[in-house]
Amino acid sequence: MRHISLTLLSLTVLFLSCKQKTTATGGGSYTISGKIEDAVPGEIIICHQQTMEAKPDTAIIAKDGSFSFKGSIAEPIFASIYFPTSVIESAKQQAIGLFLETGDITISAKKDKLIEAIIKGGNCNKELNEIMAITKPLGSRMVGLSDSIKQYYTSHNVAAATALQQEAMALETAQNKALSKHVKDHPKSYAAAYLAFQMNSYETNLDSAESAFINMDASIQSSYYGKKLKAVIDALKSTAIGTMAPAFTANDLQGHPVSLASFKGKYLLLDFWASWCGPCRQENPNVVKAYAMYKNKNFTILSVSLDEDKAAWQQAIENDKLSWTQVSDLGGWKSPTAALYNIQSIPSNLLLDPTGKIIAKDLRGNDLINELNGVLK
Repeated sequence: MRHISLTLLSLTVLFLSCKQKTTATGGGSYTISGKIEDAVPGEIIICHQQTMEAKPDTAIIAKDGSFSFKGSIAEPIFASIYFPTSVIESAKQQAIGLFLETGDITISAKKDKLIEAIIKGGNCNKELNEIMAITKPLGSRMVGLSDSIKQYYTSHNVAAATALQQEAMALETAQNKALSKHVKDHPKSYAAAYLAFQMNSYETNLDSAESAFINMDASIQSSYYGKKLKAVIDALKSTAIGTMAPAFTANDLQGHPVSLASFKGKYLLLDFWASWCGPCRQENPNVVKAYAMYKNKNFTILSVSLDEDKAAWQQAIENDKLSWTQVSDLGGWKSPTAALYNIQSIPSNLLLDPTGKIIAKDLRGNDLINELNGVLK
């Protein structure tokens, strides 16, 4: 769940803060002056910087619909500006995506179409417009295809749905090719580094990620998004099939520490999930089935939850009848275990052999049963 569509360039991905200590090349003070049509005077508007280091910034809408943010940055960094209700209540999660960069930035937008805001100021924002010119036409077509695919599946027209899925995959391939070319053509760009991180962290392709990083200028490799991409590469290498699974310890429901090492000697499915993740809950019956079939054949499961609410986590375990070992640090997406394994979407899993070596990844549905049939003869 948590996959980010590059069709929309992550414009609705909201992380933390708009202020950061000025220390690196490209850093300095910024001012954002904006006006939003149909905004209610006195409303709060929020700016979230896509880092995890600080708290969000807030501003108040004036009588004429204007607002402003001021701060400082170490380097150009991607951020989102939105109304709280846009994130909490709207399925579309409308937001203004932009780069915070030194100087003056102006924004004009309509409240019900924040994603179509006009942004002026800064080289990264100019480049962001170029990137959106690549994604927008393909994105519009993808949205239409998605709606049609759902309708065909609802009417049980699987053949038509499959044909449209193939068309959608071709569009996605064309888009990724165009975006990858943009990254390659802009080795000194902070915006391209952000794009490279987004593309490669969610697609988790080691060759693609390494190629993008090597292509970057040294100054960009040491930037925030350059370092984030390098962390993805390191995590992918440490969790590649054929490598030993990284060691960790996490607490179970009773608060007792459980180490990965304690499962050596058995085939182990390391399963990442959360109570709030719909696809995870849909996949759980398949995992339960596999456990029932193979629990007496030198196989077990260790589930790592990305929950934050212990009660919700426990209730989901009971409801889904998950009878194997469950652990969580209740840190959500900030879970150090998830970071260690570069978990960018859930459900996600890894199959380990009795020595702790990773032998398969992301086994869903019958794929899990088939893999276990092969190794547990």
